[in-house]
Amino acid sequence: MSSPEAPETIRPPTKRVRSDQDASKASSKADEASRDSEKGNDHPDSKEENQKDDDWLKQPPYSVGADKDGWETKWRESCWCGKVAFVYNKDPEGSKICHCEDCQRLHGAPYQHSCIFHKDNVRLDDDAESKWIGFLSAHGEVHPLSSTPTPLPRKISCRACGSPLFDEGRNMIMAFPPSFEWIRTHKEVKKSKEQGQSEHHGKEGDSGKGSSLVQGFPKELRADCHIFYERRCVDVKDGLPKWRGHKEKSDLMGEDEK
Repeated sequence: MSSPEAPETIRPPTKRVRSDQDASKASSKADEASRDSEKGNDHPDSKEENQKDDDWLKQPPYSVGADKDGWETKWRESCWCGKVAFVYNKDPEGSKICHCEDCQRLHGAPYQHSCIFHKDNVRLDDDAESKWIGFLSAHGEVHPLSSTPTPLPRKISCRACGSPLFDEGRNMIMAFPPSFEWIRTHKEVKKSKEQGQSEHHGKEGDSGKGSSLVQGFPKELRADCHIFYERRCVDVKDGLPKWRGHKEKSDLMGEDEK
């Protein structure tokens, strides 16, 4: 069975030399922005634009409010500083580890581990601050890190601490399990039990915010294969299938194969 649709890989921007024509365009845009700002927030055009800018907060995966419409949180993902957090009401459709150069460079790591979710199964947590969400589109025309949505596909991160959270496509997202909240040490297990948490996710009686009290990486978030393994920085001997390129669209490799 083929894997569900996922956001296409985002490639790093190509260095672009700024021309005199570019500078002229930038100057014109700056003048236009300055004139718009002089209108003030009371101007009807300004109100309409502000309303349009906020529409993305009404669409998944940015819809706010995990306690609405019978939502039951199963997983919570947060950035390092805690300003941005998302909640999930289902397990992922699949999970993989990618060894391509783009993932290595964009994450500053030997590989990227991601889990695939439908957007409808993701929401912005009530405790999150949407103003800190960062959007980055690095394909075709470069769109630098922004506080408002940039063209799809795009990478989502926290603008305060820089933590990457997920890649967003048209219908799916690829979230990064290391940012999910789960019990990592025996000490945390003991502390959670003392606080009266259940054996599954979160405190008793809540919607599930929190993580499993079983120590170790949750099996629901574990990868089922490696892709682009030929381009790896390190050998990974975990017994999982190693695909030379995309899953089921390339040859399988041995763990030590060059």
